Amino acid sequence: MTIEQIIGIVLILINVPFGWGGALLCGYYGQKTGKKFFYVLSVAVYILSWIMLAVGVLLCGKPYAEYIIENYVAKYIVPVVFITLAIIILFLFVYRKKIFKKYKNDKTY
Repeated sequence: MTIEQIIGIVLILINVPFGWGGALLCGYYGQKTGKKFFYVLSVAVYILSWIMLAVGVLLCGKPYAEYIIENYVAKYIVPVVFITLAIIILFLFVYRKKIFKKYKNDKTY
């Protein structure tokens, strides 16, 4: 394997956690701070994750990319990312009153 193929494989493997996790995190900070910058950053991170996927496919080649996506990304990474995000969202939903109450008390105008 060449270094380009290894970089392509890494980009394919990390694009899903980077895209969804980054978008969720930026969206959370956008809601917490009320700044539109974080919402724009959330969209930019998600778009960047698609660019990472395209570059990864170009670097490692279509046969490798199809094999990695079918056997690793679809079977392991996507379910782990969605379960993790579901747990985080559930945690925020359950403890939202405590989290946002504390933030409102600390906020100064």
